[in-house]
Amino acid sequence: MKLQLSRIIASLFYLGFVPGMPGTYSSIITALVFYSVYSLSGRIAPELHLSAVCLISLVGVLVSAEIGRSTGKEDPSYIVIDEAAGQLLTFLLVPVTGWNIFLGILAFRTFDIWKPYPIRKLERLGRGVGVMADDLLAGIYGNIALHIINLLL
Repeated sequence: MKLQLSRIIASLFYLGFVPGMPGTYSSIITALVFYSVYSLSGRIAPELHLSAVCLISLVGVLVSAEIGRSTGKEDPSYIVIDEAAGQLLTFLLVPVTGWNIFLGILAFRTFDIWKPYPIRKLERLGRGVGVMADDLLAGIYGNIALHIINLLL
């Protein structure tokens, strides 16, 4: 894959280059797109949801690896496709409500920034895998947190 195409995909069509908090911006945009698709269709099949996470993750590994090879930088800040995959994973099998969308963004970003064990260790995996793996585990943690919150409320 050419470097320029990899940058476009990895940055979610240049969203990762917006100054400030590109990871947070991409989480918010991903959540809004997810909510919009759900609102238009009335339902998202769990198989389709998980397939989308897997596809985005695979593409993310490939483009992140290409960027790492071409630039020598394993995880530049403009790569935000990992946040999209992790944020979507946070919403898997969770009721789609405005409140859950808000809490899902908050939970995912908290785990993605805090990086509790073993999330930080996953960053060390090479060839694009580490770029994606830490955010996917943060998404799993966020998903568990959302399920617990929904059980308690």
